[in-house]
Amino acid sequence: MGATNPYSGLVGGLSAGELELLRDAVEERRLREGLGFGALAEAAELYRPAPPCPSCGEPSPWRDGRAPSGVRRWRCPSCGARFTSLSGTVLENCKKPLATWVDFIRLTLFAVPLDACAEACRITHQTAWEWRHRLLAAVDGYQGRIVLRGRVWIDEAYVNDTDLSHGYGQARKRGLSRQKLCIAVGIDARKEPVAVVCGHGKPSTKRIKEALGGHLAEGAVVVHDREKAHNGLIREAGCGSESYKADVRDPVYLEKMALVNNLCSWIKRYLWRFTGMDPANLQSYLNLYVYLFRVKRDDEKWPKLERVVRHMLMTGARFRSST
Repeated sequence: MGATNPYSGLVGGLSAGELELLRDAVEERRLREGLGFGALAEAAELYRPAPPCPSCGEPSPWRDGRAPSGVRRWRCPSCGARFTSLSGTVLENCKKPLATWVDFIRLTLFAVPLDACAEACRITHQTAWEWRHRLLAAVDGYQGRIVLRGRVWIDEAYVNDTDLSHGYGQARKRGLSRQKLCIAVGIDARKEPVAVVCGHGKPSTKRIKEALGGHLAEGAVVVHDREKAHNGLIREAGCGSESYKADVRDPVYLEKMALVNNLCSWIKRYLWRFTGMDPANLQSYLNLYVYLFRVKRDDEKWPKLERVVRHMLMTGARFRSST
């Protein structure tokens, strides 16, 4: 028989409110031991020790006490604006403890459906939806600085467009029709991924250039499946070409294109989890996928939860609710 838990009596005598406070204190300590900070105030002190004024950009604001949550307040000597260390970030006006946010991030890393996130984190569906869009705002434009180098594989993935104006509710056409959204996908030998929405149906040279043109380093060797639209991209980027005819019965093609074909499959499985997603937000979800792909890839060098919290605090992005 196991030893009696000496804290059972203490916990049993707590009210529901006191038990909630105890839970928050325990989670805060666990975070502090695991990540180095247990509350938003501590994370802000670590990653935003002297934030610029969100109104005028003044780089040296004055300290102005602390908010009730413990987050430091600041006052701008130039424009007089008062703000906190969380102002100008996607965590601005967040009232839940950091531990709840970390739980939500952990579930997001596995693309858990929104209802399941809300129940596991004990928040409302509306709050979970808002938090997802705060994450999307934090990674907006994230892929813009990614450049693929060395040996690079490119291909396209296709998903159904559920927008009513593009044939939703009508009989689905076979093949690569205009009812499908095209996603241009690239990955290099370092496993740096890129995924960019590339219009409807089979891509043109112009659309491929717009999607991937800024992501290829000069001199890279591009491995592709002989899609005609790739040729103009490769020439304009000053890259070498290595092509294989797309044939799923050809073991050479399957071997040479396996890396990018697998990435296309992973992206489609990821998107299938977001039932009801507005197609207008597809690029935002792809930005989040690429960001989390890199976070999980580099987990041994930089713990993923700490990295996501740091990114949310240091990225100059805001979420504004439409309600």
